[in-house]
Order: sequence, then C-alpha cells, then structure tokens
Amino acid sequence: MSENELEIQLDELKKRIPFEIGIHESKKVYEQILTDLLNDSKFICLSLLFPYEDYVNYKLPERYYNWQLRACVELYNLADKISVKDYSENGISWSRLKDGLSLSLTNEIISNVYAPSDTEERYEKDDV
Repeated sequence: MSENELEIQLDELKKRIPFEIGIHESKKVYEQILTDLLNDSKFICLSLLFPYEDYVNYKLPERYYNWQLRACVELYNLADKISVKDYSENGISWSRLKDGLSLSLTNEIISNVYAPSDTEERYEKDDV
C-alpha cells in the first residue's frame, strides 16, 4: 500500500473510529493505532487470499479496501475482548467461538489456491 493509499484509508478509518480523549492518549497515539490496524488487516486479508504463498511483499488489491476498513473496526472493537470465550452478568450472557474476525467477514475473502498442472512452467529444471 503506497503512502497516498495509506493516507486515504487512514482518513476513511478516522470517520469510522473517532478520536476520543478519554481513550486515546494523544492524536499521535491514535493515528499510530489506526495505522497498525490497517497494516494488521492488510496482512490478515493477504493471508486469507494467498494461504500457501509468501505474501509479505504483495500489495492489497484495491477491491478489498472496504473489507480492510470493516476488519479494522472489528479488530478495534475486539481489543478489550481478546481471549474472552464466555461472559455473563446480570442475566445477560455473551460468548464467541474464537478470537479474531467474525466468520461472516473472513468468508468474504476467497482464497487463491491452485494446483499447478505443469511444474515445468513454475520451476526451472535442474541441469543434470
């Protein structure tokens, strides 16, 4: 993601996760949190898209920018609930199956998995 794309995504994310004086220490900390969320959600998306490839240097496809913002909001809201499986108070109970993003959000990403039909096209031959 280029610096320009990061700025655009950061501005959009600021609309969805507003700065709150009681929660965030400063604007700088707030922006760092949002930038970290954008980076984390990018790699979550890429790991779902390319489960069997080294995706570290891949660029997030533009069609997943909205997904990335929704994942950031979900991760931000999960920050205080990590590792909570069941919770009950005053007759109200809350439970979740696992930590991380919801299944409905992760199911929107369709993995690029393939079976190579011709290994010669993918790998160089050894000269033996």
